[in-house]
Amino acid sequence: MAEPNPDLKPCQVDYIFEYGEKNFIRYSGNRGEGLPKHSHGEHFVMVALGKVCVRKENIYKELSADDLPVVLAANEWHEIEILEDNTVFINSGK
Repeated sequence: MAEPNPDLKPCQVDYIFEYGEKNFIRYSGNRGEGLPKHSHGEHFVMVALGKVCVRKENIYKELSADDLPVVLAANEWHEIEILEDNTVFINSGK
């Protein structure tokens, strides 16, 4: 089982923009930062630079810029942890 990281520190929100009915949020940070355990509506996460891991119940997945975006279901807890310094990732949802 993938357990949340209790030591995860929040990363920086670089900017938020809306396109159509979607919000796009660009985050950046260093190893040990990210988005601590939370839940909300369905969205996707993709990495632009560096590497993150996505944790949710029974799932641990590492993502880099070479990977396709991962879709996260609505109302299920998840967290995103930065694994490399100077990482940039993007979330988008309704």
